[in-house]
Order: sequence, then structure tokens, then C-alpha cells
Amino acid sequence: MATTHPKLAGLPIPSSDAKVFILLLSIRLVNSLSIKTFFQADEYWQALEPAHYFVFGYGYLTWEWQQGIRSFLHPLLYVPIYKTCRQFDLDYSYVLYLPKVLNALICATGETFQYKLAIKLTRDHQIASLMFYLSLLSPFNWYCYCRSFSNSLELTLTNIALYLFPSHFNANYPLSIFVAGLCCLIRPTSALTWAFYGVRCLISGDRVIILFITIITALGVILIDISVNYSFYGKLIFPTLEFLQFNVSKSLSSFYGVSRLDFYIFQAIPVLLLTYIPFFIIGLVVKKHKQLKLLLILNLAAFSLIQHKEFRFIYPLMPILLLFAAYGVQYIASILSPRTRNLVFSTLIITNISISYYFTQIHESGVISVTKYLRDEITDQRSSVGFLTPCHSTPFQSHFHIPPEQVDIWFLTCEPPLHLNSSEGLDNYMDESDEFYDNTLGFLETNFPALTPTSREGQVSGKYPHHWPEYLVFFEHLEPLMKQYLENSKYSESHRLFNSRFHWDHRRTGDLIIYKYD
Repeated sequence: MATTHPKLAGLPIPSSDAKVFILLLSIRLVNSLSIKTFFQADEYWQALEPAHYFVFGYGYLTWEWQQGIRSFLHPLLYVPIYKTCRQFDLDYSYVLYLPKVLNALICATGETFQYKLAIKLTRDHQIASLMFYLSLLSPFNWYCYCRSFSNSLELTLTNIALYLFPSHFNANYPLSIFVAGLCCLIRPTSALTWAFYGVRCLISGDRVIILFITIITALGVILIDISVNYSFYGKLIFPTLEFLQFNVSKSLSSFYGVSRLDFYIFQAIPVLLLTYIPFFIIGLVVKKHKQLKLLLILNLAAFSLIQHKEFRFIYPLMPILLLFAAYGVQYIASILSPRTRNLVFSTLIITNISISYYFTQIHESGVISVTKYLRDEITDQRSSVGFLTPCHSTPFQSHFHIPPEQVDIWFLTCEPPLHLNSSEGLDNYMDESDEFYDNTLGFLETNFPALTPTSREGQVSGKYPHHWPEYLVFFEHLEPLMKQYLENSKYSESHRLFNSRFHWDHRRTGDLIIYKYD
């Protein structure tokens, strides 16, 4: 039976699913269209860039797409948008903002089903309402959910599939398994959650029928994936198998960083929840929900065993985290006086809004605005841009959208050691970006033509040959060195953009500086 605590009565929620969706879509459109900052490179390079390349025929495909370890199912969502822009020769702003509209639609759909899932799991409309508002006011959701990450789509598909997944086998089972299958092909690690629910369903239902329908549905999903990937790669390819080989059998994902075993407990969950952490801990204590706790523990344990860890990898667990946080809020509201309760929750809301604003409007804004600045600077005459920054520090043609015959854009790369069969040789391997920052002067002297007061042309015989571009971009970290190196050339500072006051990567701290060759 649904329960309502008088001290939390009156939380307004629209009366129908359609109205809930419209409200969420309105809010998330504002959220998505207003984001001006950078979070992680995968937002662009694993979604928008492949879709743009597929439709417009130019851009850059990272090694994942060259090696075929990613399914094109996720980028495929953006293909109709780019095709519409190409077909009707729509303005650059449509290329930039229509994908954001789609992201808002994905987010609003996910949160609508999350609200329905909360009601289904708890049969408590007050808890579902609390979870609804906690999700809307979550700084991490405001910062991350409306970006074009596969994890955002994974979260939405997980919410849909969990809502459809029956307590006991029924007609909803094939559809829930179909959505879950798509989720697993987009993010193979989703299989952890669905293995848990699959075992539970097998225990409680007719095993023969369940296995038969599961296999048939899985084959259907795989055939869709094969068809989609054949259209992109031009050959039969199974990205999930390639993904597992790279990340599991070769364990080369550790090339992108190795985190402590307790990363998800003491870093990821606190970042995802931020101000909700006290309520989450209280909710874990006051509510049983053994099944959800077990699912949470199993996922955290499995992800913790993987060497390379990121906050986003456990993003599909957000509904569980928010549900326990909602129970914690309900409990705290029941023991506080009205005055104290209002003070606590008002402070919470103001803090969340402040965090959301800072990270979507200010922090790492320069690496996004630089694309527009350079695009406006480049004339109809042929130009060139070079990024002496850590690899993939900015979006590429999804934000530049300038044909290569008009502008030549290059950047430092960070290809992993695909020639290795295990992670044993990773310690001695250095990519282009590593070599540049390890010995910047040596790299410039070896891989660039010699600069003179009158010329930037010349022969290069280095391992990573580059030409000196018209526009040279680097972070403030390199300013003293670059200023001295370019002193006797025709390069001079043209513009600088604020990027960040702090950063986990010191190479990206400070302003983004643009030098122009006159």
C-alpha cells in the first residue's frame, strides 16, 4: 500500500504519463541546449563524430571505429539528424543543436520510465515523487544525462527494460529482453544487470519457454546489430567480441588509466550523488530492499575488478542510488522540525543549482567555445588549425563542420598499443601525446619544420610529422615554453578563452590560448 508522510505531502506530479514526459522534456530541453562545457571525450568521439563521418564523409574516426570494437547502434540515432541537415542544406546551428534535442528526448524518456519504475518497485507515490525531484535536481544528471554518451542511452534503456521486466514471466518479457539486448550491445557491461534478472526469472518461471524466447529475442537483436554495423563498417563484424578481446583477454583498457579497487565506493558514488550522499547512506540503513542492494553490490564488485574505471560506467545504477536517497530524505523529513527541514532542503536545492550551473556553463567551457571562435575566424580561403593539447581535448567536425578542403585540422593522437597481446608492455609504451609532453622541445624540433622570422615551411622527418598551422592552440600550462619557442616567428597571441580553474589533468588547467601566424 502506498504511504504518504504528512510532512512531505503536496509534492506536485503531473497526473498522467504523457504530462510527466512533457514536463521532463521541457526541462531537459533547457538543460541540453544550455550546456556549454566539456566532460569527457566520448561524448563526441564515440557518438557524434562517427555519425557525422558516416553522413558527411569527412572527420576523424578514433581507433575504436577503425578496429571495430564499437557498435554503430548508438551513433545511428544521430544519423537521421545529420542526413536531414545535409539533405536540406540546413544552417550550422542545426548541426550543432539538433543532436542536443535528441539527447533531451533520450533523457526525458529515461526519467519518465524511471518514475514509473519507482512506483512499480515501491508502490509508494511519495517515494516515487521524491525520486522524481531528486533526479531533476541532481547536479550529476544535469551535467551528464543530456550529453551524447552511450552511458546516458544505457541508463534510459535500463529504466525502460526494468520497468517492462515482469516479476513473473508474462507477455512483457520478450519486449523487456529486446530492450535489454540493445542495451548490452551498446554497452556490453550491461550484461551484469541482465544476468542477475535473467537468473531470477529462470528460478521463478518455466525455464524451457523462458530460454527459448530469450534465445530467439537475442538472435533478433544480434541480427539488427550485424545489419547496422555492416552498413557502417562495410563488412561483417561483431564489435562485442572485439570489445571483449581488447578489454578482457588482452586487458589493454588499462592503457587509459588504472584506478584503486575501491574507486566506485569512495569516488564514483560520491560524485554521482554529491549532496545526496548522507540521504543515500541513511536510506540504505532504514530500508531493506534486499534485491536492489544485492544488484548494487554485484555490479560494484564486478566493475571494481576491472582495472580501468570511470564514473560513467556505473551510471545505469543511478535509479537505485536515487531510490535509497529518496528513502533517506523521507526519513530525515520525519525527524526534523518544519523550520529545520525547510532550511536543510532549501540549502540542498540552492547548492545543487549552483553546482549544476558551474559545471554546465563555466568549468571546461573554453574547449567548446574554441570551435565556434575558430569557425568564425576561418574565411573562405584555405586555412589550418593545430591542437598542441592532450588528445581529444575538444570536439571535432561535429562542432567545426568545415570540409577538409577548406580547413586542415590536426591534433595530437593517443592510439593504444594494439600490437600488444597483453598489458605487460604498457609501462614502456608512449603515444604521440605522451611523447609531446614528455619532451616538448624535442618533439617540436623533431616533428615540425624549423621556424624562421619569415617562414614556417620546411621538410620534416620525425615520427609524427606536422606542419605549422595558421592557428595554433594550446593550454596555459604550455604558455611559457611556447611563448619562448615562438618568439622569433610570425606567431602571436590572437585570443585566449577561459577553460578551467582546476582540473584532474594539470595539462588542461587554465586558459586555452590561440596563436595566429600573420
